[in-house]
Amino acid sequence: MDFSFKRRDVKKLYLKYSLLFIMIAACIFGTYLIFGHTFILNRDALNQHLPLMVKYRQAVLEFLRRPFHAHQVWSWQMGLGTDTFQVYSYYTLGDVFSYLALLFPAHKMTMAYQVILILRMYCVGLAFVYFAQHFRFRDNVILGGTIAYMVNAFLLYACIAQPFFTTPFILFPLIVVQIERVLQNRSAWPLVGAFFWMLVSNYYLAYVLGIGAFLYLVLRVATHYRKTLNYLLVLGKLAFATVTSILLAAVLLVPELNAVMNSTRAGSQFANGLKTYPLYYYLFLPKQLINGGQWYFMFWSALGIVSIGFIALVYLYSQPRRYPLLAISLGLSFVMLLIPAVGAFFNGMMSASNRWTLLIYLPLAMTICILLENAASLSRHQLWILNWATIIYLVVLLVTYFFQNDDAMFMPVFFLIGSMMVLWILNLHGVHHPDYWLLAIILLNAGFNAIYAAFPYNGGFSSRMLNRGEYQTMTKNRYGGLDQGLNQQYFYRVSTISQNKIIPGVNWDNDLTSGLNNIDSYYSLQNKYLGAFSNSLQNIQYTPNIPIRQADDRTVLNNFFGVKYLFVQSNGDNATKIPYGYTQDQLTAPIINYDQGQPADAKKKTDLIPTQTIRYKTKNAFPLLYWQDTYIRPQRYQQLSASAKERALASGVVINASQKNAKGMRVADLSNAVQTVKSVLISNRLNKVNPNHLKYTDSDETYQLQFPAMEKSSNRKQLSGSEVHIDFSKIKYTPFSMKEQLKYEQQHLLEMAVNPGQYINHRFNQYKYWRYHVLNGSPDISFKLNFKSKFGTATVDQPKQSVLSLFKKVKNGTLNIGYYNGKFSEKLTFKPTKLGTYQLKYQVTAVRLGHHYQNQVRTIQRHGLKNLKFSPNQVAGNITTTRTGILTSSIPYSTGWTATVNGKKAAIIRTNQAFVGIRLPKGTHHVVLHYHIPGLKLGAIASLIGLIWTFLWAMITIIMNRRHG
Repeated sequence: MDFSFKRRDVKKLYLKYSLLFIMIAACIFGTYLIFGHTFILNRDALNQHLPLMVKYRQAVLEFLRRPFHAHQVWSWQMGLGTDTFQVYSYYTLGDVFSYLALLFPAHKMTMAYQVILILRMYCVGLAFVYFAQHFRFRDNVILGGTIAYMVNAFLLYACIAQPFFTTPFILFPLIVVQIERVLQNRSAWPLVGAFFWMLVSNYYLAYVLGIGAFLYLVLRVATHYRKTLNYLLVLGKLAFATVTSILLAAVLLVPELNAVMNSTRAGSQFANGLKTYPLYYYLFLPKQLINGGQWYFMFWSALGIVSIGFIALVYLYSQPRRYPLLAISLGLSFVMLLIPAVGAFFNGMMSASNRWTLLIYLPLAMTICILLENAASLSRHQLWILNWATIIYLVVLLVTYFFQNDDAMFMPVFFLIGSMMVLWILNLHGVHHPDYWLLAIILLNAGFNAIYAAFPYNGGFSSRMLNRGEYQTMTKNRYGGLDQGLNQQYFYRVSTISQNKIIPGVNWDNDLTSGLNNIDSYYSLQNKYLGAFSNSLQNIQYTPNIPIRQADDRTVLNNFFGVKYLFVQSNGDNATKIPYGYTQDQLTAPIINYDQGQPADAKKKTDLIPTQTIRYKTKNAFPLLYWQDTYIRPQRYQQLSASAKERALASGVVINASQKNAKGMRVADLSNAVQTVKSVLISNRLNKVNPNHLKYTDSDETYQLQFPAMEKSSNRKQLSGSEVHIDFSKIKYTPFSMKEQLKYEQQHLLEMAVNPGQYINHRFNQYKYWRYHVLNGSPDISFKLNFKSKFGTATVDQPKQSVLSLFKKVKNGTLNIGYYNGKFSEKLTFKPTKLGTYQLKYQVTAVRLGHHYQNQVRTIQRHGLKNLKFSPNQVAGNITTTRTGILTSSIPYSTGWTATVNGKKAAIIRTNQAFVGIRLPKGTHHVVLHYHIPGLKLGAIASLIGLIWTFLWAMITIIMNRRHG
């Protein structure tokens, strides 16, 4: 098969595709509309894609109105504060589709978002039609391949949940065509355009597409052009396209790469520690080819193409020498799918995410085109090969069905058998217009797959779509309406309580709609220093994408971040786990739920418990910037427990720089801030347990963490007014082998058989438990440690290795049990969730929050930077210091910050591990902090050079073309 760049009449082809897309779009998107849903997923789309599109639209319009004014780059509303260029560059800045939002009025942004989703999918199919028209395929063959390319498990999810992942489906066919153009000694300019689009769209997608383009180039040359290629000329053109596109894109690319290298993603554990995938992955990979509904369960190995795709693969491999490029690329892809390290390599050396499989849909769709092109002329021998391969594949699917009982396989199997029957009919009986038969079965197959993915009762992601009008309602009631009327003249931050959802059914981290500064944030690129700070204080809520969350409701952390208001739902989890110093400020009108959460002995309405949203307020919030004249040596700081490190934030400033910055300052007094409480771990079997060697063999066994000293009222009184933490300096879990798991579970059944005549079916239970463990990937490293108190349940959670972006390896952690104002607890209930051996080293710590802490807070507040004035990318204020000290802050550190003190440049230092600070001498100072985008200047210079370079080469090209014309 050869590419052809000869002109072809394609008007009817594109018209047919457009009509066909209406039917496909009705299947992909229509089901959501019929059931009253939107195309807005209640996770990433709610947190990131839709609100960021709205914010970016506002920023672009503001720039167009006042192009020569300073514009906001640093945002205080994205977590603790972040570079919006860093955020937008990942999601919207290079996404050409996001600019279509400018065509819609502000009150139609949800409509704009959804229309753009549909347009993205239209362009996916359009790109494949453009690609396939370069081959000698009939129109209906191209349309059949287009449907297969568009409707697959990857895109059915991504077009809704991760819309910018549709872009590589558009770009990859274009890149391949332009590489082929260069290989045929044609112009390299179209390749410059394709590479430029690839580089500015998204750094991650550019990385994947770049590897894909390189692999295509190598395989294409090896299988087709090896002996005929003018290597020197082609390499020159490829180098020209690469260098030119990189230079042109540098203004976006350099700052973006700088952000990546300084993000929490840098240094992630390779492949989440996996050497091989769990057993279930290999068992279910064959069915993924035509089903693929469990894309996330399968490390993003979605696949899920139309069923005739299997038959097309068999046809391809029945004559691999005829189609070497497709045979090698798809065979190589299959091998790559078996190795976690490959997924991690394509995922930027991080988790084993097989999102790189977006590259293989092009060769898969081409394979289907080849079958369709030759379907009416198959020999009897070829038909029997296809037939027997299909039978064997059906047997494999049947085995996995009995193992997993996956009803989603019904329609894919039906269409697999139907496709094989149609091929027999076409060749044995002959029919008019065979292309229409095949196109019809592909269209029906794709339509059913799309409808099933969107159907709200199949247990898939479709049930997590927002209802029509829900986004607008939610944004108006982000905090139950209690954010209305808050005075925003002075800087402060807000937060919620962990696991306490004001709006049920959604995971809502980012707040880009209320105008308040919420400390929680959920973005792909997060400040690495914040991540290090959060991990140093052993924040159990930390993940690379969400470094702070609610800081586990820890008092000093909330105060340090300047959290003035907390919003809490009274009927939600941890509703009473309120940090010290926060008191009720305002409540919504009470609503009585008569059927849930009410006391059994209620006799009148006043006995019933109302449901309300509550706003808590504190007077202990630290200023955004404040002066401290006491410091903590980094060596001393690292020796402290996580709780002591947190408490030390009120005592002094940690200076992560040369000790000369501490000259003239006093060493902070860290005494009398935390107290260790002796504890013992007692099993409900009434025996004392060594937590450093906890062999957990019975899933019904529970433990109590008891505090013997608290039996004395004097000791309880002494610790009243403390926040209780459990500081784990070591957490190590070793799962039992499968054989050991089954043995202990069978043993547990025997121990529970206390009734006379009770009989245990060991053989059945052996299979039941084994099946359960295989389907859940056991044995694996995941576990939970649950501690229950009067405030709720605090949990240390080690995620499964199949959790990709949010994976973390838990080796330690600090649990905030809650603030005890009155009687200190005498015991806590503890229960692990997985059988295995635990090595736990911990201490229970009481963080004192009495008069001493209050005095420290008042001192910090008196030393706050006065008369704060905010302007785009700048904050300024005045302060008078009585001695040398450090002006520290809760502004995340970045090399983009510069400072002047009394008009003179001052050095920025990193304080408390992660925040902006300045050394100040004694005196009165006017301090100005200014933020600029790191790497932007270098990138702009490179792009300017690129523009000059491009212009010169364009002139040379025009002159040479005229001479040869």
